[in-house]
Amino acid sequence: MAYLGAPTSTAAQHGYIGKAPASASYFEITDISGSFNGSTQTFALQSGGASISPATHFQTIVALDGVVQEPGTAYTISGSNITFTGGSGPASSVTFWGIVMGDAFNIGTPADASVVAAKIAAGAIANTKFAAAAVDSAAIKALAVGTGEIAASAVTAAKVADSAVTFNKLNANTAHTDRVQSFTVAQRGTIADQGVRTSPAPANTVTLDLATSNYFSLTSNANIVMANPSNVTAGQGGAIVFTSNGSFTVSWGSQWRFPLAAAPTMSTTAGKVDRVDYFVQSSNTIHSVATIDLLGTA
Repeated sequence: MAYLGAPTSTAAQHGYIGKAPASASYFEITDISGSFNGSTQTFALQSGGASISPATHFQTIVALDGVVQEPGTAYTISGSNITFTGGSGPASSVTFWGIVMGDAFNIGTPADASVVAAKIAAGAIANTKFAAAAVDSAAIKALAVGTGEIAASAVTAAKVADSAVTFNKLNANTAHTDRVQSFTVAQRGTIADQGVRTSPAPANTVTLDLATSNYFSLTSNANIVMANPSNVTAGQGGAIVFTSNGSFTVSWGSQWRFPLAAAPTMSTTAGKVDRVDYFVQSSNTIHSVATIDLLGTA
């Protein structure tokens, strides 16, 4: 069926010719003639026991004693009140009938699948508009959310459940702590430089933090005290490279254990380089072996 103009509400499902007007509700104004007394001109408007506020008097049809009144001339509407003009109000014997032609805040019920994304303002749909458990995993899967729909840094560690990321979800080149892996390229450790150690104490005391690296270096410009390191964990191994700036000694804390319980005599000539390789047997035992004068200079 075709219409000249447009039907309202769900009749829009039929074809029509011309611009479609806004859909709205039509309802009767509650009879106010019981308050007519010949002098009162302003009356409150209600429908179904609730106050109503037509957007304009041109949105209404009002009849007194069956005679339709001209809006804006015979009466005006402001908010939820109607005011009759002419210097006096309707007499007590006058009958009243009125109707509101459309509610400015009622757009009717859209037809199924008639509201497209372009009609929804950005940010208009908040979390509170979704019923509890309304969006389930099946609905999310159907959407096929890609990386382009996820804001940068939006997924934090707190948002990922324990054990949610399994091995087959990780890149094969990622290092793991719970499985055997074979690497096809070199694996390197950063050498943590402890700087030039000088006198007086405590500048000449070195306390390595084994949680920061496996490999360390330092230059002695004083007699060095290698204190017991921190964060000692069994199974860690590495090396310490010493460069001498002159005739200085190196003493060791109790956790550093050398062959035959004899700490090495380090090079005491400027420019000499020594290395101590270590392996942590337990939280208080570090197996250590020294290689003296690596450069082999006289």
